[in-house]
Amino acid sequence: MKILAAAVAACVLAGPAHAQDAAAGRWDARLTAVTGDVVVHPADGGEEVAGEADMPLEEGDRVTTSAGSTAELSLDGRSLISLAENSDFKLENTRKDASIFSLSLGSLLAKIEKLGENRLSVRTPASVAAVRGTEFGVDVAGESSHVGVFDEGRVEVQGAAGGAEVLTANQETSVARGQAPARAAPLKRFLARRALMRAHIRRLAAVRRNWRAMAPEQRRAARAKAFERLRQRRRNRARRPRQGQTPENRRQRPPRRSQPRRMRRQNRKDHP
Repeated sequence: MKILAAAVAACVLAGPAHAQDAAAGRWDARLTAVTGDVVVHPADGGEEVAGEADMPLEEGDRVTTSAGSTAELSLDGRSLISLAENSDFKLENTRKDASIFSLSLGSLLAKIEKLGENRLSVRTPASVAAVRGTEFGVDVAGESSHVGVFDEGRVEVQGAAGGAEVLTANQETSVARGQAPARAAPLKRFLARRALMRAHIRRLAAVRRNWRAMAPEQRRAARAKAFERLRQRRRNRARRPRQGQTPENRRQRPPRRSQPRRMRRQNRKDHP
C-alpha cells in the first residue's frame, strides 16, 4: 500500500511538471503590438476577436490585418514577426523542432533567434522557406512569392516544382506558383525595407526587456479572459443604438398616413 500511495503521489506531482515539459517544446507565441483592424481567428473555429497586445496565440490560429493595419507577434520573447497590412498569417505548427507558419497573403518581416537543433519554416502558396535563425522578409503577391535575407542568416527556399535556392546575407529570390525558385540575386525588392528591419531589431530588444514568461495554465487563462472580454465588447457594440437613435424612437413605428379632412368629407359625399 505504501508503495502504491507513493507511486500515486509521484504521478500527481509529476502531472504539472509533465505539462510544463510538454509546453516547453512549443513556442510561447503572443501578439505584442497591433495597430488598426487586426483580427484573430481561433483554431477551434470559435468567434473571431480583435487582436490586442499580450494576447496568447495557439497552434492553428490565424491573424489577419486589413488595409492600414499591422500586427506584431513574438516567439518566447526572443524572436519577432511583423505583419504588414492586408496580410493573412497562420500558426500551422508551434512545435519548436518542426515549426510551420504560413503566409497566404501580404508580407512579413522577421528576426528569428538562432535555432540550433530546432526547425522553422514559412510556407506561402508558391514556396517553402526553411529558416536557420536570420533576418528575413516574405512577400506574397498574386501568383508569386518573394523571400529576402537582410544582413545576417541563411534561408533555403523551395518551390512546388522542386529545386532549392539557398539565400545568404543581402540576397533574395522569387518563386512563381508551380515553379522552382529563381537564382539568388542581390537585394532589390527588399532593399527599401532595410530601414524597417533595423527598426524591427530595435523593437525586438524592447520586447525582450519587457517579456514575462507564462506557465501553460497562465497562458490559457489569459487567452480565455481576453477572448471573452473582446467578444462581450462586440456584443455590447451591436446592442448600442445608432447615432441619433434612442430605445424609444427605435421601437416607435412611423405614423399611419391619413387623408386630409376635406378629402375625407368629399369621399363621403361621392360615396354615400
